Amino acid sequence: MVKSSVALLCKSTSALKRRKIYETSEKCLKQITHLYLNGKNLDELGHEIALCQCLTVLYLYDNKLNSIPEYLNLTQLTHLYLQNNRISRMENLNSLEKLEKLFLSRNCISIIEGLEGLIRLQELRIDNQNLNPGESLVFDDRSLNSVANSLICLDVSGNKLDTLQDLSNLHALISLNVSNNSIRSIHDLSTSLNKWSNLKEFHIKGNPVMKTTRARDIIIVTAKRLGKLFSMDTTFNHINAFSLIFVLCEFHLNLKMVFVK
Repeated sequence: MVKSSVALLCKSTSALKRRKIYETSEKCLKQITHLYLNGKNLDELGHEIALCQCLTVLYLYDNKLNSIPEYLNLTQLTHLYLQNNRISRMENLNSLEKLEKLFLSRNCISIIEGLEGLIRLQELRIDNQNLNPGESLVFDDRSLNSVANSLICLDVSGNKLDTLQDLSNLHALISLNVSNNSIRSIHDLSTSLNKWSNLKEFHIKGNPVMKTTRARDIIIVTAKRLGKLFSMDTTFNHINAFSLIFVLCEFHLNLKMVFVK
């Protein structure tokens, strides 16, 4: 069992902020703004973290944490990096009112929840969770609604999702990564894209829906502000007016043919 300590915290910051010979540990911790606790084999974060009252960025990735530490009453924290751990539940986040970026990639989380207090959250990365066979990532409506006005970047790739309907209320999204999931319905996808009126970057490769005839064109037409589309092995950059008009004409022509049939 490896647990953090006051001594470890004092050593795990930038050179400029490290403890001076004449400083007490408590004074040192109160001045720290960045903590680099990544790759320390930690399976527990002790209550001494609460002494870091000015902490804005906390790196805890590449450890062995089974849960989000309960002592994270860090009111100034804006960035929290917890990827590559063993976390199974999103909890102990409500007090982080200033949090803007939350990284939880490659953990064991099955439900996105516990975001109710994160009114400033702009970026959430929760891709490639280690899910049980037959499971897919589930979204708590109340949590998503609480960040609907602030969240602009979301990565849920590699989570066995078969629909994006649960994400439709995230109307502020600018960048969305849903690559390597199980999305099949072009109709459901189009419905969701219509809700994301600010979307500029969309990652959709590795989904069965991209085998649908004209799937790429339908996405381009539906997501009117899209500037980058990552589908299959290619990237469609900076959609200009001429290409959009061409796609629109072709799309509507094909749509009429479908109805005629």
